[in-house]
Amino acid sequence: MPKTIRNQFDKYLTYDKLMEAHNKSKAGKCRKTELIRFNLKQEEYIMYLYEQLKNGTYKHGGYTEFYVTEPKLRKIEKSRYIDRIVHRWVVDNFLLDAFASQFIDTSFACIKNKGMHKAAFCVQKYMRKAKAKWGDYYVLKTDVSKYFNSINKKILLQILGRKIKDKKLMWLMHQILYAQPREVGIEIGNYTSQILANIYLNEVDQYIKHELKVKYYVRYLDDSILLLPTKAEATSVLKKIEIFLRNKLELKLNKKTRVFKGKQGINFCRL
Repeated sequence: MPKTIRNQFDKYLTYDKLMEAHNKSKAGKCRKTELIRFNLKQEEYIMYLYEQLKNGTYKHGGYTEFYVTEPKLRKIEKSRYIDRIVHRWVVDNFLLDAFASQFIDTSFACIKNKGMHKAAFCVQKYMRKAKAKWGDYYVLKTDVSKYFNSINKKILLQILGRKIKDKKLMWLMHQILYAQPREVGIEIGNYTSQILANIYLNEVDQYIKHELKVKYYVRYLDDSILLLPTKAEATSVLKKIEIFLRNKLELKLNKKTRVFKGKQGINFCRL
């Protein structure tokens, strides 16, 4: 996939690609009633979806809401199964290739072959390096307040539009994002939401690494760890990040954000 997506929508819009997205989406869920019904006429449904996407008549359906309590109380908005096929098709054929390759190495959430444990190991490694380099050092832990519910769709589309010059693909992204007619907030339950959340915060990743030049920085979705040599520098960086988030992304940090003196053996998962 080139750095800029141009005229790729029709190239990847095939019956086989949509069926592949269906097969990936149904993995481990074949006993669910909605999926059983879909599988009975899957060839017809896939062809119907193909025609809708081809002629520009596809409309994303509504959502079913439910709540989960682990790791904390959250509202999940579940889309129709046929829409989840579209989500998978978009991510696998466009968003991953075009955007994930631009993520910093120390972004660990919702990325293949990464995850929380590798994020924790990276933080431990950076702590050892900071200790060896500076002796005393300080940890800046940031946490974005109500992250998924705070993502501004207009800003997100602008970020996507820098790389996506394919009008049909941008039309589809608009369909997905505005299936719920609100300007702020994306659905936690969507397959697209994971990578879109990473794309959105990649803006601050690039700022921290290239503008602020923070060497020891790790992000797991909306939780980040930065290691700095002094408390004054950590506090200064925090203020700059707060300004960037507010002015560029319309986000704010929550009360869990703090600066404290570093020590060996700290557990990233408990920060």
